[in-house]
This record gives sequence, C-alpha cells and structure tokens, in this order.
Amino acid sequence: MSKTILVISIIILLFIQLAKPALATPSQKFREYMEIWTENSELASKYLKEAENEFKQGDELEGCVNQRKAAIYGIKGTESLIKAFEISGSTNDLSNIESGLAKWKELRDFC
Repeated sequence: MSKTILVISIIILLFIQLAKPALATPSQKFREYMEIWTENSELASKYLKEAENEFKQGDELEGCVNQRKAAIYGIKGTESLIKAFEISGSTNDLSNIESGLAKWKELRDFC
C-alpha cells in the first residue's frame, strides 16, 4: 500500500513539474518575452557597434561576422517583442515592429 502511494505521489509530482510551462499566466509569458527582447536587443546593439568599428578599420570580413550576429540577435529579440505585444493585445499597429524585423533580416542577408 505504501509503495502504491509513493509511486502515485512521484507520478503526480512529475506531472506537476512537466505541466508548469503550460500553466504560465499571460503576464508571466509577457515578462519572459520582454526579457528575451531586452537581452537580445542589447546583444544586437553590442555587435552592431563592433561591426561598425571593424568596417571603419577596413576589416570587412570581421565586420560582416559581427553584423550577422547582431542581426540574429535582433531578429530573435524582435520576434519576442511581437509575441509580447500579441499577448498584451496590443496588435493594432505592429507595422513598425514588423518593418524593424524586415530590416534585421536584410542586415543579416546583406554580407
């Protein structure tokens, strides 16, 4: 009997642990997406500055590498920002954000 209770308890605990991501509230998901956006936009900015310095020094190869890294982080961050806006219900005018996403993709593919 005690083994059965122990097994059932373990199964319930496993289920709860596995179900936690599905139980996240919209405000938690919104915060997560905003954190992803913040982190990635900071990294994108850092790599853009590095790319600019490399281009100024004439190192086009390294400049392109950093520009591509910046774009990858920019894309990831902007996609997270769009998801955050969708969660908050602020999807009336995402055209500027979507335009920014297109610019990041152009920047990624430019080099």
